[in-house]
Amino acid sequence: METKQSVSEILADIRQNWPEWDTPETAVMLGIIRLNDLVKERNIRILNGFGLTQAGFEALVTLRAQPVPRRMTPTDLYQAILITSGGMTKVLKQLEEEGDIVREDHSSDKRSRYVRLTSAGEKRAEAVMTAVSEDEKRALQGALSDQQIAQLGKVLLRTLEKLE
Repeated sequence: METKQSVSEILADIRQNWPEWDTPETAVMLGIIRLNDLVKERNIRILNGFGLTQAGFEALVTLRAQPVPRRMTPTDLYQAILITSGGMTKVLKQLEEEGDIVREDHSSDKRSRYVRLTSAGEKRAEAVMTAVSEDEKRALQGALSDQQIAQLGKVLLRTLEKLE
């Protein structure tokens, strides 16, 4: 794994060489971007152990979060996880081959089908989510108190509500 310049080092360079961009907003956005990269790297290592891609993981946990019978149309699913329809087709094919999902006829729209999570898919989603959640907990608790984690969550959600 290549070593990247830390956000603190980048901000120090900006402070020294481009002071007009030495703002709290710059620090926040650079931090969010780097944090996203680090979380993805950690998740990829975990997901590889389960034979899943990031998109496959997102599809499984999105379906698992639905009420029983844990199903969605492919269109609703790809919109929920922000993937292209072509990418979703590939993900669904793999999950179906692995027995995590089945396709069912749509009762009111004969042109569409549902994607339903199987019991095996539900177990896989729960196992991988447990592994990811435990890793996230270790990472955050190593850096922040429980109160700080809760506050950060509120701030991030408030920001996302404005940006989405």
